Amino acid sequence: MIATTESSADLSTSEIFLARNSVFDRSGRVMAYEMLFRSRESVDEGRPDDLATSTQVIVNSMSHFGLEGVLGSADGFIHVTEKLLKSNTLEILPAQRIILEILPDVSLNAEMLKRLQDLKTAGFRIALIDTSLSDATPAKGVVENIDAILPLIDIVKVNLQNTSPENTADLMSRVRQLANPIFWATLVKTGEDLAACKAQGFSLFSGPYFSQPLVMRSKKPQALQVSLMKIVGLLFKDEGIATLEPLFKANPDLTLGLFRLVNSVGVAGHLQISSVRQALVTLGQKQLLQWMLLLIYTEAGNAATSELQRRVVNRARLIELLSQHEDITQPGLSDQAFVVGLLSLAHKVTGQTLEEVLKHIHLAEHLQNALLHHEGILGQLLVLTDAIEAADFGRMEASRSHLGISAQSLTDLQLQAIHWTNELDRQMSAVKG
Repeated sequence: MIATTESSADLSTSEIFLARNSVFDRSGRVMAYEMLFRSRESVDEGRPDDLATSTQVIVNSMSHFGLEGVLGSADGFIHVTEKLLKSNTLEILPAQRIILEILPDVSLNAEMLKRLQDLKTAGFRIALIDTSLSDATPAKGVVENIDAILPLIDIVKVNLQNTSPENTADLMSRVRQLANPIFWATLVKTGEDLAACKAQGFSLFSGPYFSQPLVMRSKKPQALQVSLMKIVGLLFKDEGIATLEPLFKANPDLTLGLFRLVNSVGVAGHLQISSVRQALVTLGQKQLLQWMLLLIYTEAGNAATSELQRRVVNRARLIELLSQHEDITQPGLSDQAFVVGLLSLAHKVTGQTLEEVLKHIHLAEHLQNALLHHEGILGQLLVLTDAIEAADFGRMEASRSHLGISAQSLTDLQLQAIHWTNELDRQMSAVKG
């Protein structure tokens, strides 16, 4: 029996925390985002969540903002409970972009087999967590259905911390006797983990490893990054175009990027840009500063830096939006918030510590303290953003409560930031042309 969905009016009163977990393919590109949500009440009370209700709220949000606004060009994993699977909520989602992640407590019985077959026919992909297979016992009444369900499964999610390489190999061998799904390794912590998983036949990966610095500590910043840092430093000192122009002229790639930028963001209007000086004047100091900071994270053809760039843009925009909240806003704070967000991950691509990066930039002391010591309101916003990116719902609740931001407002601002980031990503693709 398919149950009817709850009304949007009822769901809109729920306070839900949202986080996203990036899922990478073998080339290092983001294939999908795993959408993670918890109700504020469950975090407060330290109890398991009613994920069906939480998911319905996010489904409604995705419908409101549009799939592109939430996921960009990537696909989306959504955790689904038995209650949600038996409802008609899923039917409003575009099946070709959504992967249904079946939670371990779902009864894999004959009724569920029929429902999964219907969802597959509708175009959804199905992901199964490894414990759903390893925990199958006669007492649960599902062993006889596993053989029938496996051919419906597109992705098997394996938690590396809960199993040994030997047990993983046995599981993969057993599954491949009946089906040919993609295997997804979670909680990948090191480069050695990643290499071993690739050798073992995994195709998708997620975990702490992908948040680590992208360069070795001994690697020096590239020449382009050095030029960018010089320009950023000059912009913070309010130097004029006469000082900036020679740096662009000495770097053809930077000049080409400047011209593409002016054209792609539409600031030139009907003007024909014919010189570096004209491009700098047309763009303006504020927008030039933001784009120069963004370009620090750019490395042509590198999928990992592209994802880091999306991440830093999203956190910068989220911190900016949070700083505009009625209980936080101060004159000039939002511009500072955006810059702090952009600078907060610079150490991950420059091969330097964040403190070393900031030495190249004439940044106000309170902004340095926010970045290095999480001091002040901007430092507190960085703490909240770190918690969101880590999907640490306990820290999210403590931080948002301290700041006086409701869980609903936080989720709304996250969705706005994600949508804005996806739009900017398309512009950046045009600039990098």
